Amino acid sequence: MPTLLLVFIAVVLASFGQIAMKHGMNLTGSLGPSPGVTILFGLLKAVFTPYVFLGLALYAISAMFWLMVLKQAQELSYVYPLIGSTYVIVLLLSWLFFKEHITLVRSVGVVLICLGVVFVARS
Repeated sequence: MPTLLLVFIAVVLASFGQIAMKHGMNLTGSLGPSPGVTILFGLLKAVFTPYVFLGLALYAISAMFWLMVLKQAQELSYVYPLIGSTYVIVLLLSWLFFKEHITLVRSVGVVLICLGVVFVARS
């Protein structure tokens, strides 16, 4: 499988993992401290909620694809900056799923990240 395709799959899976984890944490109650509940217990409880667990699973699968990227890529300095694409995808997915407001400053930042990714990909 071509390296750039592996990077793309890893980035997309990681991005959807972030969205799933955020959604799961939005649905999770307080992590503590409340009577009889510690923060550690709250985090463990959160990990096993369906959306957080799905997000972590997507992250784990993404990591497997990333390991394939690391095996195939000649230069880490070439492929690693491509992970910056997750910023773009997460920004768009956050807008789509959570109705988050995208400010001008964020938009400019994402454009700069995109330019950086393009420069690295073309090098």
